[in-house]
Amino acid sequence: MNREFLQNLGLEKEVIDKIMSEHGKTIQGMKQEQEQFDSLKSEKEQLEQQLQQLNDKLTTQEKELSSVEELQSKLKTYELENLKIKIANQAGIPLDLAGRLSGETEEEIKADAEKLAGFVNKKPTLPLKPSEPQNVDPKEKAYEKILENL
Repeated sequence: MNREFLQNLGLEKEVIDKIMSEHGKTIQGMKQEQEQFDSLKSEKEQLEQQLQQLNDKLTTQEKELSSVEELQSKLKTYELENLKIKIANQAGIPLDLAGRLSGETEEEIKADAEKLAGFVNKKPTLPLKPSEPQNVDPKEKAYEKILENL
């Protein structure tokens, strides 16, 4: 819109000035809105870049965390195996059977080791020799003596 267009419409100069003044305000407002839009657009792009960087960093840290958790579980397994071997050694259980001990805590493993040691370290009881005299035929007794002397 320009002044000549408004003059050709037959408007007075005062009305044209007021219209142009309002039109200028509108244009200035639009320029300010455009500047705000441009600044918001650039800020949005920067935030999207930061978000992408943070997502990449998060992904990397999640991978590191999973490897740390895996290593912690392996460490726990090795510590438990070491504890089982130590307890088996203390209980007098052969090391081949140390892996058969069960339990998650030291007390549970010790209790299981005591039970297992009761079976492993148990010496068989031999039957007692009969103490009553046997009714043996004298001929058989003589043959037994001959065999013993050989």
